[in-house]
Amino acid sequence: MLGTVFGAAFGLQLAFDTGSEKLWDSINRGRQWKDIKQKYMEQPEDEEE
Repeated sequence: MLGTVFGAAFGLQLAFDTGSEKLWDSINRGRQWKDIKQKYMEQPEDEEE
């Protein structure tokens, strides 16, 4: 019984975390660092001249 409760709690927590992360990413698409970092990480090659 105790193992079932712990297993269910772990599974529900994992499902909730995954679902809320996907919801957050879909709402904030294009505004997060992982979406825009390519624009800021690219440096011009002729910057030292």
